[in-house]
Amino acid sequence: MAVIYSFGDSITYGAWGIKSSGWATLLRQHLDELQEKNPDYYALFYNLGIPGETTAGLVKRFENETRARVRETDKAVFIFAFGANDAAFLPLENKFRVSKEEFEKNLTSVLEKASQISEKIIIVNILPVVEALNSQPRNGKTRLNIYMQEYNGILESVAKKFNSSFIDVHSVFMKKGYETLLIPEDGLHPNDVGHEIMFDTIKPIVQKLLGWS
Repeated sequence: MAVIYSFGDSITYGAWGIKSSGWATLLRQHLDELQEKNPDYYALFYNLGIPGETTAGLVKRFENETRARVRETDKAVFIFAFGANDAAFLPLENKFRVSKEEFEKNLTSVLEKASQISEKIIIVNILPVVEALNSQPRNGKTRLNIYMQEYNGILESVAKKFNSSFIDVHSVFMKKGYETLLIPEDGLHPNDVGHEIMFDTIKPIVQKLLGWS
């Protein structure tokens, strides 16, 4: 049996995927459909996205979340989709919510533990943002694409260090006109079309790691 652990923030949780409930839900539904057609395909899918979470929160909960679910007979696949909250800048404090150094340290710590369970690890990078809606403080935070790119560089570097699968959804959104794929209320979370694109981008990598056609 395969088990997929999808760790992330509000985008993984499915925020603003009104019709689809988000890319992770679409992925679970797809895997369920494959199982219905072929009983040899059996997997449990855990959506472990928490709105607002950073890698600091991930470090605190990773071992407990996995310990409660992992069994020695499981074939585990880990998906990590973090960074948008870490890269939020706090103008009043003149710092990022999670510094770049701490971000890399947190990722490395979690991937070291995940790699002891499975070598099948996926890192999904950070989506672009609509700067017109995020360059001025909102809820005490600003988000700029230059910040996202810098943190994406760290994600890619850590993925290479652990020989993990790196999924560049940022570039996919840029090519497809990201402003139309994010909700107009905050220019940060994907709309239903955006979530579908994320699903379409992540799905083949998950299936490849599972060995499912």
